[in-house]
Amino acid sequence: MFVGHYAAAFALKGKETNTSLGMLFIATQFVDILFFPFVMLGIENLTFVENFTAVNDFDMDYYPYTHGLLGSVLWAGLFYILYYFFFAKNRADKKSIAWIMALGVLSHWFVDLIAHSPDLPLITGEPKFGLGLWYNKLAAFVVEAALLIVGWVYYMKRTQVSTSKRRYLSLGFVAFLIIINFLNFYVLPASSDITELTISALFFYFLLAGIAAWVDRARMGRDSPQIL
Repeated sequence: MFVGHYAAAFALKGKETNTSLGMLFIATQFVDILFFPFVMLGIENLTFVENFTAVNDFDMDYYPYTHGLLGSVLWAGLFYILYYFFFAKNRADKKSIAWIMALGVLSHWFVDLIAHSPDLPLITGEPKFGLGLWYNKLAAFVVEAALLIVGWVYYMKRTQVSTSKRRYLSLGFVAFLIIINFLNFYVLPASSDITELTISALFFYFLLAGIAAWVDRARMGRDSPQIL
């Protein structure tokens, strides 16, 4: 999935409003942020097979370090440690913030489980899991959009706008994410150049995280101001 992962970011921000939506956008895509460079370095493997699924040509036959369940748990643990001992160490609610960020990282595996062909390992090798939503392009697009909207609605209910002039900023952002996903599914040409894919993926992951952080500044939760 792509924007479907941001459903978890919105929902987790709604659950703990003192976290940063921008950083949750990074957390929920963190293993993919690692995956593409890992492929370039030969640590993990991505093979391009034409029409492998209806959505993309990605045969991801070996990526246990980023997309194994154990690997995901370890990366989530890293986020917990960073937030508990460094980024939120002076906060009274540092434990809840650290847990939310860790859950953001871990959510990636479970959201991918819905879309991927059976290629997600528990540790490495067999067994591998995936419900295969990517085999139906329309269903994959609709489910991603629906997940995103549900997460966003919960976020909107748990936060309030800080200025009337920016009331519809968040709605525009979600619409923008759905449009990007439409272009990704139906308009933009597929690429089999791993360098090109890595550059474009990292660019959009960080761009969207930056926009999310900016949009979130127009809203506030019921508690204290958010942190990094």
